[in-house]
Amino acid sequence: MTNDLKIKINELREMGYGYKRIAKELSMTTSAVRYACIKTDDVEELTSNCLNCNLKIKSMKGKKAKKFCSDKCRWHWWNTHKDDVKRNAFYTFKCPCCNSEFVAYGNSKRIYCSVSCFAKNRTKRGNEQ
Repeated sequence: MTNDLKIKINELREMGYGYKRIAKELSMTTSAVRYACIKTDDVEELTSNCLNCNLKIKSMKGKKAKKFCSDKCRWHWWNTHKDDVKRNAFYTFKCPCCNSEFVAYGNSKRIYCSVSCFAKNRTKRGNEQ
């Protein structure tokens, strides 16, 4: 399909013509017109640069924009920019085993301060039965 034909299809679409009407005007099949319209819409892809290595990234329209080109870049960036990240998920609890207060990040359902406290409390409950 030539560029002139694609331009003509886009002009007719902007005028409000449907696929069938454009196909009749240009003596093409309806599926060819639909394919050309979809391909011209794909040109509007979202492009950005990787936050870590500055490599160009293509993102899909309608999805969340990508920030990193790979997992390796994502891990490296997060590990080198720990101070830049706004961390709000700190929770304070009181351990039922040793009665000490502790802070957990990202887990609002934590109960024990350590694995040893969990094990102690579990064996206590097991002996009582």
